[in-house]
Amino acid sequence: MILDFIQNLLLTIVWLIFGGYILFFGRRALWATLGVIGLVVAARLLAIFVAGADTGLGLIELQAWGLVAIAVVVGVLGGLIGRYKPGLAIGVIGFAAGADIALWLYEIAAYLVTDVAQLPEQAVPWIALGLIVVGGLLGLWLVRSYRDQALILITMLVGIQMIQTALGLNSASSLTAIILLSLALAGVLVQYANHLRELKASTRLTEPELSAETLAFFQDLEED
Repeated sequence: MILDFIQNLLLTIVWLIFGGYILFFGRRALWATLGVIGLVVAARLLAIFVAGADTGLGLIELQAWGLVAIAVVVGVLGGLIGRYKPGLAIGVIGFAAGADIALWLYEIAAYLVTDVAQLPEQAVPWIALGLIVVGGLLGLWLVRSYRDQALILITMLVGIQMIQTALGLNSASSLTAIILLSLALAGVLVQYANHLRELKASTRLTEPELSAETLAFFQDLEED
């Protein structure tokens, strides 16, 4: 019992750290962001479609260590892509995060397919696969079209999801909604403030060059 408690506590802390990092700093270090998102998405997909669990943490609760190892390998590969191929990493982050966010709708899709539409349960995985593809393509389009703004929004949503999972918050609770909305707002504000600071810093770096060009232009006019 004590060992199980310690294990669950450590997992909660690690998941909160990862979720907090993605929430507040996900746009900055792409290699770390892609590593974490790769781990989270792989674990969630394996949990739902292979192990029959609801979340990635369920793999550890079921002691499905082989599946956990696969998720870790995917996370490491994501980190390597982010380190050496940052341009590719942005697209992968958009697709992976979009797919993961779409998985939030998995339970709703399962309910609609089986209870409302009265379709067989075998149709649920295909509906979920469609959601994953659509969500992934939407995330890819967003990061390609609105790079920084989309990264801020996507990483905020993934971070919120991880924090909710780590704390086991009830989605139907109004208190949960208040907590998650407050964290989402804080995450967007922090990341956008960092983005604005980076823009100002890059502007200062180009100002001396512009000033030198302007000075040279006026010097040429004087010589003429």
